[in-house]
Amino acid sequence: MPFEIPDYHKSLATLHLGCEAPRAYFIPYESRELAESDNRAASRYFRSLSGTWDFRFYPNPYELTDFRAPDFDRSAMDKITVPMNWQMALGRGYDVPNYTNINYPYPVEPPFVPEENPCGLYIRDFTYTEEEGKETYLVFEGVDSCFYVFVNDAFVGYSQVSHMTSEMNVSKYLKQGKNTLKVLVYKWCDGSYLEDQDMWRLSGIFREVYLLARDKKHIVDIELHTDLSEDFSVGTVGVTLRNSAALAATVRVLAPDGSLITEKKSRAAKEGKLDLCEIASPMLWSDETPTLYYMEITAGEEYIRLPFGLRRIEVKDKAILLNGKKIKSKGVNRHDSHPLLGHATPIEHMIEDIMIMKRHNVNMVRTSHYPNDPRFVGLCDKYGILVCDETDIECHGMEWWRYPKNPNPLPTNSDDWTAAYLDRAERMLERDKNHPSVIFWSVGNESGWGKNHRLMSEFFHRRDASRLVHMEDESRYVCERLRNADPEVQATYTEFEEYMDMESRMYPSVEEMQQFYVDEPRITKPLFLCEYCHAMGNGPGDLKAYWDLIWQHDELFGGCVWEFTDHSVDIGTVPGEHKYTYGGDFGDIPNDGNFCVDGLVYPDRRPHTGLLELKQILMPLRATYVGGKLTLRNIRFFTDSSDLSVAWWLEVNGEAVRSGRLCDLAIAPQTDATYDIPVDNLPAGIATLNISIRQNAPTAWAPAGYEVGSAQFVLSSAVAEKSAPAPRFALTLTENAKGYTVEDGDTSYTVCKMCGLLADITADGTPMMTSPLTPTVWRAPTDNDRIVKTEWRRDALDRMEPFCRNITVEKAEEDEVVIAAALILAARCRRPFMTLTMRYTFRSGRGVEVECNAVRNPEYGCFLPRFGLQFAMPAGNENMRYFGYGPMESYADKRLAARLSLFRTTVTENFEHYVRPQENG
Repeated sequence: MPFEIPDYHKSLATLHLGCEAPRAYFIPYESRELAESDNRAASRYFRSLSGTWDFRFYPNPYELTDFRAPDFDRSAMDKITVPMNWQMALGRGYDVPNYTNINYPYPVEPPFVPEENPCGLYIRDFTYTEEEGKETYLVFEGVDSCFYVFVNDAFVGYSQVSHMTSEMNVSKYLKQGKNTLKVLVYKWCDGSYLEDQDMWRLSGIFREVYLLARDKKHIVDIELHTDLSEDFSVGTVGVTLRNSAALAATVRVLAPDGSLITEKKSRAAKEGKLDLCEIASPMLWSDETPTLYYMEITAGEEYIRLPFGLRRIEVKDKAILLNGKKIKSKGVNRHDSHPLLGHATPIEHMIEDIMIMKRHNVNMVRTSHYPNDPRFVGLCDKYGILVCDETDIECHGMEWWRYPKNPNPLPTNSDDWTAAYLDRAERMLERDKNHPSVIFWSVGNESGWGKNHRLMSEFFHRRDASRLVHMEDESRYVCERLRNADPEVQATYTEFEEYMDMESRMYPSVEEMQQFYVDEPRITKPLFLCEYCHAMGNGPGDLKAYWDLIWQHDELFGGCVWEFTDHSVDIGTVPGEHKYTYGGDFGDIPNDGNFCVDGLVYPDRRPHTGLLELKQILMPLRATYVGGKLTLRNIRFFTDSSDLSVAWWLEVNGEAVRSGRLCDLAIAPQTDATYDIPVDNLPAGIATLNISIRQNAPTAWAPAGYEVGSAQFVLSSAVAEKSAPAPRFALTLTENAKGYTVEDGDTSYTVCKMCGLLADITADGTPMMTSPLTPTVWRAPTDNDRIVKTEWRRDALDRMEPFCRNITVEKAEEDEVVIAAALILAARCRRPFMTLTMRYTFRSGRGVEVECNAVRNPEYGCFLPRFGLQFAMPAGNENMRYFGYGPMESYADKRLAARLSLFRTTVTENFEHYVRPQENG
């Protein structure tokens, strides 16, 4: 008989059992000095249970044995790291990592859970020494998907909601000395229907587990209250304390520099609000000026310190305002993702993510698609990152939401699921309510539309009027009815208007943004692009088009690029070498291939060129140059540019000829300044003005001198005429059955008669080509070519070959030889795609000039992947020098970070090693 445990994970009626009510995140300390350290591990009251646990994997619950029995043998159990998803212990047979975007990995029959439901048993011993007057709480910050908790083999509680905190009072279960904690985690529960996010499906304890000792009478919850006068000249501060019993507390408010503003004592009560102080001329919190005040609360033996900010977020005149300024979201979407640990994200990993964002001018994160680790929003408070805090809800695989008349109710519109929706909303809000960085509450992602979203919105607005509510699905539904000229659209919009504080869309075209959100009079709210510019592989290529429009219109708030990082599992076994994977690499079914490697950074956080492109779009100064005048516009909203300087230099044909520096750039926010940079008397050639915007002082994320952005202006595109060198050798032309050979001293060139192509160059007896100089229209598709590449292959562009129709010698003299060939480019079994005339002009001492005149067959209508000439060189030819856009890879639609100059590199360095190979370089 299998060991039986309760089936709470199959029941919508039980979301949590034995769990405390949700509360704000904070850690008590035993002294003010330790509280100031903001290091929870330093608190005597905090005890991490992270580390090595005993672990046993069960493919299904029917194989469970009674792990609470006195004779249960742990000696043969495996060891596993906590926090980490169990599938990341590769090669042990603990299931496999599974990447799927929309599709559920089990039949879609909510709330039923598959009987073949893998589970993992975690066991850890710890020593407990009872402290008089203390209660002990067991805290889980993230477990996927649900778990049962046993202490000393007594059942303590149950919880589900993967990306939120579950807290249990375990005091009565503990004993002096050795104690044993057992946690049984199920891969699936009924709540998994709400966790259908685009991510690797991974299980287990993936965030920190810890014990928290509290006074028997202690502060349970803290809610800060801040407000600002209409003109921002006065800030008010208050607090509501919820206590376990009647308790008095001392509350101190400190200025950013640590000086005392006020100190007050609350009366002994179980709950009470305390008005603390008014602050004249307050320093306001923003992404540019993340100024934090501090609240210190002392009660019994506990010291609690909470940073807080004074700021106001609101909507006025179809624009989103922060502290009265019409700001822009320059954001990214961020998943918890680690190539070795799965969804576990160590604090250093979170900090580095934010440092990368700050280095690349990013100012916002949408926590896609669940609340991140509770410490992450605290880091956003500290460093200045706006946050769209998203509830742990997505049921994208419920495709019936697209068909509202279908009788099967989507969870979003079902009474049976209301409690689960509201539970997830409440847990997120209560945990993160004191963070100034959180400016939006989001009802979740791609879950259709219906009453449960509306109830969540009502809860958010009722519980916290200081923030805006984000509801992308509802916004998209209204826009679709607008686009289809639905006669009831105005009534529909009015119906939804009270629930949505903004319009929100994913991937609208620039034209659609203009038509439906700028020009459409019935849309009265600002637009937030919660996802745009899909950064998959060699992308994105449309950032400039979006931002040219966004900067022009206050009602366009900006958005968050999808997404920040490539999600991958690293299976490399050699230290320092990575081997990244994506969906299907583990035999996982269903899977969505490499759709998970769609970030601005690689899994190890190296920037893609797409992130460099975004950095340029978002840089703090925008530059224009006309008639010897450089105009810089400070696009910030709160701070001047005195922290920046500009280095400039002039190049001709890639060589620097003049330089200078602009210091003391105290340009006020949203204003311009103009500087003289004369460009007269330059040598002939391609001339460029280059500017580099640099930090004057070090910041937490970059040293002094760090380049926050750059710009280049091409002043002259005329190539200087070079005088022809005196001929060193007379050209000789010879012909045989296979082709023509032109000899120029020690260099020889061969044009093949059969193919009509330049087939060989030999210099000093060394072959320089291993394939002919061949016309081509093909390149490896990028990930974002996934739709159009079907048309390319339909027209056989990947199988085009040149076929020669005629070849002639047009000129044969000692100083110049001209050979012309008529060709077609065609795929076998297809009509010619284009006709070409290739002309090869050889001049003594000056090499060969190749001219290609191509005419496309109008029968073929698809967009060309590329047009050009290609050839291969022998292995070992590594060194490259080129005049063009660099030093990173660049394309016509993705070269804002590149500049036109003379570059030296190698073939190896020029290769961009995307996780899935594709066009690059």
